[in-house]
Parts: sequence; structure tokens; C-alpha cells
Amino acid sequence: MPDITLKDVTMIYPFQKVTGLIGRKQKQLILKQQQEMPYTSNEGVIALQHFDCVFEDGTFTVILGPSGSGKSTLLRIIAGLERPVLGEVWFDDVLYNDVQAQERDVAMVFQNYSLYPNQTVYQNIAFPLEVKHIPREEIEEEVKKIAGLLRLEEKLNRLPQELSGGEKQRVAIARSLIRKPAVLLFDEPFSNLDVLMRKELRNELKKIHEIYKTTFIYVTHDQYDALYLAERIVILKDGIKQMDASAADVYNYPVNRFCAEFIGSSTFNLFEDIPVSKDGKYKLFGETYELTNKQQKQLGKEKMLDLGIRGTNLAVANDGVDAIIEYTEMIETDLILHAKAEEKEIILVEKMDGNNEMKYMRGQEIRIALDPKYFHLFNKKGERI
Repeated sequence: MPDITLKDVTMIYPFQKVTGLIGRKQKQLILKQQQEMPYTSNEGVIALQHFDCVFEDGTFTVILGPSGSGKSTLLRIIAGLERPVLGEVWFDDVLYNDVQAQERDVAMVFQNYSLYPNQTVYQNIAFPLEVKHIPREEIEEEVKKIAGLLRLEEKLNRLPQELSGGEKQRVAIARSLIRKPAVLLFDEPFSNLDVLMRKELRNELKKIHEIYKTTFIYVTHDQYDALYLAERIVILKDGIKQMDASAADVYNYPVNRFCAEFIGSSTFNLFEDIPVSKDGKYKLFGETYELTNKQQKQLGKEKMLDLGIRGTNLAVANDGVDAIIEYTEMIETDLILHAKAEEKEIILVEKMDGNNEMKYMRGQEIRIALDPKYFHLFNKKGERI
């Protein structure tokens, strides 16, 4: 199986031609919207910019970013469905820019399943082997093996319309895996599924990767998918790579404010425009903290910083910042407390233990412990200091 190397890959999509029986003003508006995309050139909208990355054989990488960040474009380039305007795509030591999609040992799983509606689950899974004229006995053996892994044994004689969304996605994954491709690409495959089904499929996908050791490249905008599945996360914004690191490093040591907020956004506390004195001291909730000499240099001339801290790194304690709970919510095993301290909103997360569900009530006074080792500090350019 190959390592996949992308060198200086850039993708530009031409501006959409506006034709048809619509008014002149509407045509001008559509053209203006295209030209106001984050990055454009005379040729069109820039979807991917000077992207460099190596996807090592057998690894599980998640490409994470908001809509329009270039994630799906990146997958399509690896699959051979798009040819980059600039840059090179290598599979080991072979340049693949001009290699057609059908000639690449790559399979792809889409969010809309793409199953054959008039074929049974068995026939859908077996199809890639049948077109290669594999003996029927071998096909049957492989289908039963992969159906067992994905809990589809009892569904093999059913048609796609008789399946749930999660079962359809299992069939799509099975059909891609049965080919035993060198690389398996996932384009937001769980986005149409409910929370419980997503959790089940995450577990199954991780087990499958451990068994097959195929190179998995998984695109999503969902941080929970990324943190649970990935050995490594690549974060994109406006077609530009922001960070490439392990899931733990992305969560604990984000390189800029965008990465910090995008991962764990629902419980990430951000306090903006905090003044810093000439000797590098700043205050948060009445407590004084101090920057290192290196941080002071990175801060720049503005002498203002933004400070972030994850709700998972805060705790209710006997000593700390006085706060009042405004409301609570539960997400899976997390109890999320929304509080206010010195007129600032602050969110903290506690794990459910069976006893703390009713422990915290609206209007209750608590104290929140802050630990500066968990502070994420950024200059006004959004760079980590």
C-alpha cells in the first residue's frame, strides 16, 4: 500500500457563468458573491492553496474544517476525480496527476450512500468483485466476512429501501472495503445519521481500520468524529492548512485561535482584548498572571491578548471565581454548566457520575477554579503565543 504525498497542491474553480432568464441585477449579485469568496484570482475561486501533506500507509487521518474549506476538493484530487491546477500528487514514488480515477487503487464512501436500489444488500456488496469476475465461492466468502464485521448478516437479502440510514451506510462501507483498496476515502459519511447511530458507526469504523490497516482519509466538519476517530487531524480553513498534528495536540495545543475555537467550539471560553502591561502582566477575574519573555515578544506592539480555556479544563471547587449558574444541559455523558462571572459568560463541563445531575440548579452560586497551565493565549492576529 502506498504513502500519498501532496506537494504544493492548488485548485481553482472558474467563476460560474450566469446565464438564463434572470434579471441583470440578479446576475450582477451572483457574480459579486463569487468574487467576494475568501480567496479568488482572475481565473476563479481558489478552493485549495499550496497544500502539502503526506498520508502515510495504513494511517487514519481526518480532514477537518467548516463548509467551503476545501475538504471535499482535497478528497476528489486524491481520488482522481479532479486534477489540481498546480502541484503534484504522488503514490509512493509514482506521479499520479494524470492517472485516471478508475486506475487508482482508491475507493470512496459518500454521505448519500449511492447504493443500487434494485439490488439486494448482498448484490450491492458483491458488485465490485463480480465486475472483476472473481469466482462465486470467493465472493460469497468475502461478503459474509465483511457483513459479519458490519452487522449486516441478517440484512443480505433486503433491498436498500428496507434499511435504516445507518444500515445503508454500513452497506456502502462494506462495498468499498470488499475491494481491499489501498486507500479508502470518506466524504462526511455520517452527516445524515442521528447521534446514536453516528456513535455506533464510529466504533465500528475504528475496529475495521484496526483489522484491515487500510489508509483511511476521512473528511468531516464534526469535531466529535475527528477527535474520536483520528490518529491525526489536518485542519483546513479557506483552502489553507492551519494545523497537522495528533488529535491530542490539536485539542491541547492549537496553533491559532481558529483551531482552538473550531475544536470544542461549544464549550470553549474566549475572553477578548485583555490589556497587558509593559512588564507582561495581565488580569482575568481579578487574578494577575504574567507572560514569559518569549510570549511578550510574540504579542507584538498592541499589548492586548485574547485568552481561551476549554470547559473541560474548568472545575467547580471550594476556591476560585465566584459565578452563578444560568442553566445546565446534558450531552451524552457530559453535564455542561452555563454560568456568569463578573458579567462574563463561562462554560464548564463535568462528567456525569449518576449523582451530579441534580446537584447544580439555575441560580446556584458556585466557584470555578482556573488553572493557567490550560490557558490558550493569542495575539490580535490570532496566532498562539
